[in-house]
Amino acid sequence: MTRGRATWIAAAVASVVYLLAVRNGWAGDDLVAIRDNPATHSLSSAIAAWFEVYWPGEWRWAGLYRPFTILTYGLDWTIAGGAPWWFHLVNVGLHGAATALVVRVALAWLPPVGALVTGLVFAVHPVHVEAVANVVGRAELLVAVWLLLAVLSARRYRQAESSRTRRWWLAVTLVAVALALCSKEHGVITIAVLAVDHLLEPRRPRNSATGLYVAVAALTLAWLFVWQSIAGGLVGAGTHAAFFGVSPYGRVMTMLPVYLEVLRLLAWPFALASDYAPQVVPVRETVTLVGTLGFLVTGAALALAVLSVRRAPVVAFGILVAVLSYAPTANLLVVSGVVLAERNLYLAVLAPALIVGWGVARVWDGPRRRAVAVACAGVVLLFAYRTVDRIPLWSDPLTLLVEEQAAHPENFHTRVLLGEYVAARGDSAWALGELLVAGALFPADPWAAVLASRQALAQGRPTLALREARRAYRRYRSDARIVEVLTNALIATGRPDSALVVAAAGARDLPGSEMVLAAYRRALVAGAGAAWEATLVDATRDWSAGRVVSAAARLDSLERAPPARAELGAACARLAATVPVVRALQPRLAAVLEVGAACDMPVNGR
Repeated sequence: MTRGRATWIAAAVASVVYLLAVRNGWAGDDLVAIRDNPATHSLSSAIAAWFEVYWPGEWRWAGLYRPFTILTYGLDWTIAGGAPWWFHLVNVGLHGAATALVVRVALAWLPPVGALVTGLVFAVHPVHVEAVANVVGRAELLVAVWLLLAVLSARRYRQAESSRTRRWWLAVTLVAVALALCSKEHGVITIAVLAVDHLLEPRRPRNSATGLYVAVAALTLAWLFVWQSIAGGLVGAGTHAAFFGVSPYGRVMTMLPVYLEVLRLLAWPFALASDYAPQVVPVRETVTLVGTLGFLVTGAALALAVLSVRRAPVVAFGILVAVLSYAPTANLLVVSGVVLAERNLYLAVLAPALIVGWGVARVWDGPRRRAVAVACAGVVLLFAYRTVDRIPLWSDPLTLLVEEQAAHPENFHTRVLLGEYVAARGDSAWALGELLVAGALFPADPWAAVLASRQALAQGRPTLALREARRAYRRYRSDARIVEVLTNALIATGRPDSALVVAAAGARDLPGSEMVLAAYRRALVAGAGAAWEATLVDATRDWSAGRVVSAAARLDSLERAPPARAELGAACARLAATVPVVRALQPRLAAVLEVGAACDMPVNGR
């Protein structure tokens, strides 16, 4: 077995085992991130979105930044006209490339046969299905390809014999690091992976790597600055429903059992799930036996990595890279948008793959070679069968949601997604049932209640809609969707005055929200509110949307016929949201209305 043959065989197996994925359509997050995202529908749109956050529309709150991934989607759309088979084929090719790079990385410590086994385990590991068979998993594939390429080019830099060659490999490394960072936020770990590889590489380096680390660190900091500049306060704002209202201590107690599940998925990946929301992963806010076991097993894995540094550096490398790749979503120091996602374990599979490859290499030249070969073939075939069996799960949204609900009926989030999906297709009765069950499974989540309230209104059940809307409002008030749905439910149940109070408070707390201002306007109409107040709300909506001329025209008309002081006094508690536009466009009107005197609000800075 040669080094080149080991590389090509592993890459070929990785590609062949996923060929069925080209039959899949859009599923899961594909719909939002690609199918319905204008930024991915042409190369020019993708380039124009380079300085935009990853998720479009109402999903922007996640604050992620993956411009290179978006660029590949735009290129694919341009080539194939939006046909999903091409996107899937590119994913298959990227998985093959990542597997080839895994073999090349492993060859620093293992003979070709050990590196081949490593590549085969990596190629067919069932945890990879979500990343490869679902198009949005491409971010995982891209960051893995560029990170592994950076490892290999950094090795060349350290072994370069001339300054010219050294500069060349420095440039290649920096390009790979930049593309890893622009593919997914996990690329930030690249500098740490380079350091681990440097520490464990068996060859003594010819050159100091200080310049390389300084350059990579500067590039990483520059990328973090760009991300912060683009996403602003959205960086790190994404959180999972499991952590709503949970203390940092409770979050750690919830996650400790998850770490045990991560180790189980890497070692025995046959029971899988597309979503690890409550109650697949229960929220635990106290010390538990399973949490203690998770802590001990995780500590043992880290201890094994430390103890292997000298005797089995390839094992240490696999474990440490797995830990680093999982760290951004470990929910220890910061909260991430997931509790556990199999796609996030793509690079973590290096740990079991390298351990198996190392074990095979140790005994390959002994008398049990045939038995070892048979055992390896059995594991690879078993993994491959589970992988091929799971690929069709990602064929379309309904298949994904129904199959996962059947496998994990306790998962509230799958029911929420299924409810949204069938509601979009006009089946509000089915949707309402799924959403009510979701709310019963996990009452702490406000979004199931919001969606259930909308569907209850569609079904002509305003009392039920109000109950669900109030449940959401009690949990979380600082969201336009919750304010809107409660306002609508109050109007539908004949409570326009209460609706007006809720909408006005929302407009004050969420300035500039078109959704909330529209709800405010509906509440005014439902309660036969004063025309002058409706004019102020309309002017504020125009102002928030950038229609300054229209806003000014509305205020001019109001200046010509201002309300009586008694009317103003009765409404003053609701006017906070309209003060900025009045102050900016019609300071004379503000004085006429005596907003400052009547409502104790500053006018013109006084």
